[in-house]
Amino acid sequence: MNAVTARGVVTLTMVLAAMTLGPGETEASEGAGGNGISASVVHVQVYRSRFDWSMPWRQQAVQGVLGSGFLIGDGRIVTNAHVVADARQILVRRPDQANPRIATVEAVAHDCDLAVLRVDDRGFADGLRPLALGELPRTGSQVLTYGFPLGGQDVSSTAGIVSRVEMRGYVHSGADAHLVVQTDAAINPGNSGGPVVQDGRVVGVAFQGFPGFDNMGFFIPIPVVRHFLEDLEDGTYDGFPDSGIETSPLLSPAYRRERGLPDGRSGVVVNRVVPGATAEGIVEPGDVLLEVDGHTIADDGTVAIGDARVTFATHFDDRQVGEQVRLKVWRDRRELELAATAVRIPRYDRLRNRYDVGPKYVVHAGLVFVPLDAEVLKMFGRNWAQTANRDLVWHQLFREAERPEEADREVIVLLRVLRHPVNSQMTFNGPVAVEAINGLPIRSLEDVVEAFNSGEGRFDEIAFEGDAGIEALDREKARAAHEEILQQYAITRDRKL
Repeated sequence: MNAVTARGVVTLTMVLAAMTLGPGETEASEGAGGNGISASVVHVQVYRSRFDWSMPWRQQAVQGVLGSGFLIGDGRIVTNAHVVADARQILVRRPDQANPRIATVEAVAHDCDLAVLRVDDRGFADGLRPLALGELPRTGSQVLTYGFPLGGQDVSSTAGIVSRVEMRGYVHSGADAHLVVQTDAAINPGNSGGPVVQDGRVVGVAFQGFPGFDNMGFFIPIPVVRHFLEDLEDGTYDGFPDSGIETSPLLSPAYRRERGLPDGRSGVVVNRVVPGATAEGIVEPGDVLLEVDGHTIADDGTVAIGDARVTFATHFDDRQVGEQVRLKVWRDRRELELAATAVRIPRYDRLRNRYDVGPKYVVHAGLVFVPLDAEVLKMFGRNWAQTANRDLVWHQLFREAERPEEADREVIVLLRVLRHPVNSQMTFNGPVAVEAINGLPIRSLEDVVEAFNSGEGRFDEIAFEGDAGIEALDREKARAAHEEILQQYAITRDRKL
């Protein structure tokens, strides 16, 4: 997804200053004049309308969703990105007041499922203490989750035990994995965005459960929350860096000897470095990756985080885009110290679920063209890897590995044909990748517009990838019918580029 701009975001220094206890102060308690943890947890009601990716000029019906949030410095509210995604109106309500206030999204990070809201009414947070940030909880310790589960109107809290700390995929984006904490505290619909608290401090944000399993939920731990807030200091959300390193474990004694790794050293073998990633040009295939920012990597690819072991990728997550990452590798039977600048790979947006932005498209004589991304493939169902056009699946999942020189190529898809006499005889069997139009290779929607505008002769020729063949339109008839088709299908704009 695109980097999201945070408008007027309070700096981390301001946030932490407001969230730091002064000398002699104690954590807010539930009995402290009603100004405990619960008092700073807010009810979030969102009216949302998703864009219709199957008809990209339309929006779906408005739906209402509920969530939770909590106050941080300067009266801001932290919640989940999935609570406020595609929002048209957001209302937040203090637990001690009946009337909600209008809120706006100040910053949103769909890759880590976090957002910051602002209430324009400066008196909204009067008398409430912003919640302080804590540390990563240890396995076996107790936490409390706060929120408004199942549409309740009052704050509830449930106790649970931390059972696991691990790297896991974030459902909201569908493509990103970060640190998560598993707990048996109840996390139900409506809890999303609420604080998870230990010793009076926020140690995480509730965000997803596990369908079909009781007493199993997950929260976003404080290292990820801090990364998000630090990222906003310059007013722009840049996201998490992509290491680009694909590795194999180094558990085999024979493989260790082949690499020449000395006794007492551990690491993983680098198989591939993807184009445009943090490690490109720094780390090489065949290297043994020993350390990231001073953290030793075990032969199975894990590092120690508190009393847990997680994949070494967590230490790339620790860095902001633009910061230096220190690496140690074993190459040619000697140890090297390297440094890389953390970067994010924009093309990975096509792998993520899309929110808050409408799809790009071009409609020409009833032919609807869009870029290939996750939303297009979801039209084939949850198991799209088995049901979608095989060329589209190859582009989405395998092209980068097999043809790294084409990693950044944008694939344009003929999404559908809006039937009209001018195109009624075209054979169309579902979304298919376009190779060329009128001899011009198609690598963007702008190419589609140029190809149709610059064509000569009687027919526009459209060449598809794979075995989909070639189709044609009568150029003059297609141009003459274009406006009629737009009116027939209630399309107000024939393109969004």
